[in-house]
Order: sequence, then C-alpha cells, then structure tokens
Amino acid sequence: MRQIEESGKNVEVAVEKALAKLGITREQAEIKVISEGGFLKQAKVLVSKKETEGEKALAFTEAVLEKMGLTFVVELEENESEARLELIGTESGCVIGHRGEVLDSLQYLASLVANKGNETYKRIILDTEGYRSKRAEKLKSLAKNLEAKAVRTGRPVKLEPMNSFERRIIHSALQDSGQVTTVSEGSSPNRYVVIVPKITAPSKSGPRKKMHTFVYRSEKKRRR
Repeated sequence: MRQIEESGKNVEVAVEKALAKLGITREQAEIKVISEGGFLKQAKVLVSKKETEGEKALAFTEAVLEKMGLTFVVELEENESEARLELIGTESGCVIGHRGEVLDSLQYLASLVANKGNETYKRIILDTEGYRSKRAEKLKSLAKNLEAKAVRTGRPVKLEPMNSFERRIIHSALQDSGQVTTVSEGSSPNRYVVIVPKITAPSKSGPRKKMHTFVYRSEKKRRR
C-alpha cells in the first residue's frame, strides 16, 4: 500500500493515523489535505509514500531493460547511503558489455534519475552475476602487479582509462604501500590512474663524466 485516505478530528490526527497505517515517517510521506474539517466535521487527508531513490532507479532500469528486449528480474536492497540493484537473468553478457561498459552506463543513468532534484546524493550500484566483486578482485591483483613493476623499473606506470568506481579500487589497493603512490590524471571518460614509485630511476643520460684526452707525440731525430 503506497497511499491511504484517512480522517480525524483535525488534520494532525488524520495524518498521524495514515502514517501509522503506512508504516512510514513524515519525511517519507507526501501529504494532501482534502478537508480541514470543522464543527461536527472531521478532517480528511490523503497520505502517499514517497518513492525512494532505489525505487526510482529500479523503475528506470526495468524500463530500459524492457526496451532493450532483455528479460531480467531486478532485486533492490536499499539503506540510507546506497541502493543496490541485482539484475537476474540469462543474458548477463549483454548487460555487462566490454569490460562492464554497458553496466556502468546503465548505472550512471540510473543514478542521475534517482538523485534528480535531491540535496544529498545516494549511491546507486547495479550488478549482475557478481560482476562487480569479480572485477574488483582482478583490479586489486593488477594494482599489486603494476606496483611491483613501478618499483622494479623506478618509473611511473600508467593504467588504462577507468570509471571512478574502478579508480577508487586501485587507489584503495595501494593506499598503504610504502613504495608507491597513486594519482588520477586526464579527464572523463578518459581519466586514468598512474602508479608512481617513491624512488625514481636515474636518468639514462646521467651526469656527464669529465673526459681527459692525452696526446702523445713522438719526434724523430734528424740524421745529419
């Protein structure tokens, strides 16, 4: 039940009765006063449950998947800080795309729809078949391997362009490293991470050594 019409001896009483029946707080409700009541007449209100950011993202995602001709069940888990949408179906490859590009784009658009007009931002996460966690593990392993390369060569290592979520994984994986630091460079959508060794390799040219040239001369004695 998303809305209910309720009455009471005044508007406040009617609203409280409706909120209790819906099981929501005043902040989660939209309240419309139908009648303020009066002498021998009760007040009447229509109280509706506001759509959460997660529910907005869910509705948007289901609509897009339908237009793509894909059949998925979308499950929602939501708390105050984030909403996670799990896409369950047999065509996950179509939704994930090359290196998660389709899933990332769908997540970005769902986030825009969910947070439109909000003063605070709620993180929206779309996943299917555990892709996010598998990708995170691969990126952590990549970060460690490239850390070793940067230390071995003494030179910065530039990674391929990544979205903000994946860049955070790289930064987090190496944040406690005593041998390298990480920085993000470039601009979206081509922003990337650079792993920088704390001890850099000396220049190939290096300092020039002072060369000494010795000239040997021989003189032949003239025969008289």
